[in-house]
Amino acid sequence: MPQLKPLLFGRLSRVLFGMGTFAVIGFVGPGQLSLWGTVALGLLGVSFLVGGLMGNPGCEITALPNLFLSKENRVHCA
Repeated sequence: MPQLKPLLFGRLSRVLFGMGTFAVIGFVGPGQLSLWGTVALGLLGVSFLVGGLMGNPGCEITALPNLFLSKENRVHCA
């Protein structure tokens, strides 16, 4: 099966969604969110940014492990 690169729209939307999560944290304020809410939004934002910038296909949750482990795990979100 040939390896397909992610589309530009998919990469761009991941980067925009990642920046959007940080905008939500900044707009609402970390003091208004619980600690776990801030951490969850921050982790999701970072993983979306890394996945979009690296062109990581598949689920955004695997973007950070793929970055640190130098592997390409492909898990598609359901």
